[in-house]
Amino acid sequence: MVFPNWNGAPERVVPPSRQLTPGRWEKHHIFPQSEDLARWFERQGVKIHHYTMPIPLHVHRRIHDGTGRGGAWNDAWRSYMRQNPRAKPEEIFKHAGELIHRFDLIGGPVQPYYSRPGA
Repeated sequence: MVFPNWNGAPERVVPPSRQLTPGRWEKHHIFPQSEDLARWFERQGVKIHHYTMPIPLHVHRRIHDGTGRGGAWNDAWRSYMRQNPRAKPEEIFKHAGELIHRFDLIGGPVQPYYSRPGA
């Protein structure tokens, strides 16, 4: 996975650091796919399908349950979108890291949605 470096340094490849534990995992889009959010991310220059991470199935259900509109994860992004309608990509990526921490998402490496596990 190649991450953009916002400080002007060359981009670098971040290799997977470990194997996933046994169990049920699902790819979680860090940037939600719901139509309203997907359109906003696209306008801001963020490619939603480029950034997913495998997380345990029960965690994925926990963060998306509740409202029927993507749960607490999507609600957190909608709140950010309303408060920061002109956010730059680097600000959006920073907020993504904050949400990953806030929601205790521990899983595999960040990778594009359309990749094979471990690829």
